[in-house]
Amino acid sequence: MKNEMIERLISEMSDEDLCGQLLNFNIAHKTPLDVLEERFKKTRPGAIFFNGNAPAERIREVTALANKYTKVPVIVAADIEYGPGCCIKDAPYIPFPMSWGAADDEALVERAGELTGEICRKAGVHWSFAPLVDINYNKDNPVVNVRAISDSPKQVAKMAGAYVRGMQKNGMMVAGCKHFPGDGMDDRNQHFCTTINSLSKEEWMESYGYVYREMFKMGVGSVMVGHIAFPANEEECDPVLGYKPGTLSYNTMTRLLKGELGYEGCLVSDAMSMVGTSVMCPPDRLSIEFVKNGGDMLLFPHERDFGYLMAAIKSGEITRERLLDAVRRVLRMKAQARLFENQEAYLATLPTSGDIREVSQKIADKSITVVRNTQNLIPLSLPAGSKFLLINLQRNMFVEQYPQFMQHIEVLKEELEARGYVADMVSGFSMDHNKLEEDMKNYDCILINCRINPMVYHGGTNRLNWDNIGCFWRGVGVAHPRVIFTSFGDPYKLYDLPFLRTYVNAYSHDDVTFRAFVKVLLGEIPAVGKSPVALKGFFERETD
Repeated sequence: MKNEMIERLISEMSDEDLCGQLLNFNIAHKTPLDVLEERFKKTRPGAIFFNGNAPAERIREVTALANKYTKVPVIVAADIEYGPGCCIKDAPYIPFPMSWGAADDEALVERAGELTGEICRKAGVHWSFAPLVDINYNKDNPVVNVRAISDSPKQVAKMAGAYVRGMQKNGMMVAGCKHFPGDGMDDRNQHFCTTINSLSKEEWMESYGYVYREMFKMGVGSVMVGHIAFPANEEECDPVLGYKPGTLSYNTMTRLLKGELGYEGCLVSDAMSMVGTSVMCPPDRLSIEFVKNGGDMLLFPHERDFGYLMAAIKSGEITRERLLDAVRRVLRMKAQARLFENQEAYLATLPTSGDIREVSQKIADKSITVVRNTQNLIPLSLPAGSKFLLINLQRNMFVEQYPQFMQHIEVLKEELEARGYVADMVSGFSMDHNKLEEDMKNYDCILINCRINPMVYHGGTNRLNWDNIGCFWRGVGVAHPRVIFTSFGDPYKLYDLPFLRTYVNAYSHDDVTFRAFVKVLLGEIPAVGKSPVALKGFFERETD
């Protein structure tokens, strides 16, 4: 019946309607409705995307406006990598995916996925560009890091599969895995250039290929194709531009993903504005090459791409067969999200089945990993009234530019003070080590809290820089008898700071993780987190 409905819908569509189904526009928070209406009237988009912090009212309003001009409902997408807060204003987050790997509890992650699906669907979001199924093989990869679950294919498949099961329960959401053919190998950023998955075909099949096959068994609704080249799967290499990224590669999208792996779902590109693909051919060819080579839906197209695609459809460069295959895949995904049903009746069936904050706290409590405890400082035993100095390391520019990624650090201070301690907090930006040396004498314990990861340290590296090394200058930061360094993000900070005697990986910088850390610090709960990644010479992976 579903296939018959889809074929009927296609038969009722004009070429313009069909072409529009291939487009997924980014909806900026401040774009006026009249501007959006003109765009929707012209392009009849198949999907719209909302970035973080969008009010639910805005999502519903723009969706209704788009649906005025489309033959079938638009599907609403967002990057829901770590809970509803990724896309919906004032909604809660869950810890970053690497925390899932450290907690190693499928049931908790599935429950978090289910509650995330309920909250997002009620706010009008149908499609998640998550979970990431990238494998963090390279500690210097600046894109994935704590957005990945592990450097173990089995652990990635296990925990990502749990999130997919939860989100897709009862058709609440369509989950989408990314970034095919797989990030985590290169030490560069595909926002800046085409990056490389350097594995052999055999190695790839046993790692990334294994993970994607596991996701397909669960009926994951889409795959995001990245601006990542896979040389072992290509025959040609441009002497200047190198190998084609996945988003422009017939071998990657059609032969490998749809052919060898047999994937029947929707292939959506990563943002086509990114340098990793946009420099690889002229602007008027990008959308055409993506669709010709097997892509089904463009993420963040330019409005002019509608015209380029229409010209290619009319000329026959994009064949009828390829166009209809892409549209069928888009419509099957919409059917999976139950968009062809009465939405009011469907939403009335969705439960409010639990507190996602409670589940998030349980994940955080199980994720805290004490990597080094050479001085036996953890659990910490200090009498009430003891004084803590909290030194926070982060990138200064992001405090004002991206406040949603910098919240919650005050929870550390609040939790300590609630237990009768005194806690002072300072920034690590270009710290005066001479002053710090004097100040430290007045404190019983120094907590150095590092919040560096791809979400707050955008660019080509997650490595420490001059702006955050001042507290260690002349050895001041480790001279105190009680110094505890915790990474609420990048788990590889021991590589930059190998001299640390007490080191904790907490993987995430949300309120529940800060609370979990304090509980572990003071011995209120045991530290049971397992390292989901390895750092050669420092620590081994502890999960499968």
